[in-house]
Amino acid sequence: MLWICSDVSKYSEFKNRFKKEHFLDLSRVPSSCLADECDSIVSHHSKCVVFLGFLEPGWMLEPTHQTRIRKLFRKFEVGMITNFVESLPFSWKNEIHTFYLQTPLNGNPNFIDNGSSLQDQS
Repeated sequence: MLWICSDVSKYSEFKNRFKKEHFLDLSRVPSSCLADECDSIVSHHSKCVVFLGFLEPGWMLEPTHQTRIRKLFRKFEVGMITNFVESLPFSWKNEIHTFYLQTPLNGNPNFIDNGSSLQDQS
């Protein structure tokens, strides 16, 4: 499951949502080494929560690394922050559980920003 926040200013608050038992913080791992770290986690852990930090995958990662990292979403609860939704690979979008949106400054683009899933029409 992939949890994404688009508000970079809420970095610490969003990260704290994932601090549970077996918490792994990959926010300081260079993007060039991220796929290797994710492969190791998938291979060696049976239960954990992973925080990737700020990541613009489409611009920071090679396509082969994006595919390798996707295995992590399918096995564990993973959180990340991204500023540009368009940087998310299409294959990752299928793995999103919840997307937390940034409240707009100028007007409302007709969405509910209550921290719920986009599919939740409450």
